[in-house]
This record gives sequence, C-alpha cells and structure tokens, in this order.
Amino acid sequence: MRRPTPSAADLKLLDPDGSFQGRLEDDRQAIAQLSDSGNLDELRQIVHGLAGAAGTFGYGEIGDVAIEIDDRFVAGEAVTAAAIARLLAALEQALGTPEKSA
Repeated sequence: MRRPTPSAADLKLLDPDGSFQGRLEDDRQAIAQLSDSGNLDELRQIVHGLAGAAGTFGYGEIGDVAIEIDDRFVAGEAVTAAAIARLLAALEQALGTPEKSA
C-alpha cells in the first residue's frame, strides 16, 4: 500500500496550527472508551475518519491500521480487541503517549 507522504509545506497548508494532533489524542481517548463500552457505531465513525485523514496528515501507520479496521466494519466482519489494541498502540506511539501495560 502506498502511503501519502505530505511535505512540510503540505502539512503547513493542511494543518497550520497543528490541531490534527489534538484530534488524534481525542480520538485515542474515545476509542479506548468506546471499545470498552461496546459502542460500535461511534467507534466505526471515528475509525472511518482516521482511515481517511491520518495518512494525509503524515500518520501513515495510524491510517493503515484504521483502514484495515474500517474495511472489516464495511464488510460486516467482527473487529477484534487485538485490532483495536493495534490502533491504540499506533496512536500512542505517534503521540508519544506511554503505552498502557497489559
């Protein structure tokens, strides 16, 4: 899969104030809560948004994992806890957030 690779100039135009990183933190927290609660509709919306936007803003790993999960949602397949854990780990790594111990 070919990831978008925005240049620094692209990122300055797309996200001049760096607010996308704040969105990633909000999404990380929401995904953790929603996966625990089993609210798949909201989880699906957040994952879909990440699948479409993360790579554009230079977060290719997050985008790749989100696309895999989004594809499972679209196909009507079960999304595993392990897949959600991979997405959370990618978000935590990108944000520099220490991973939770298992």
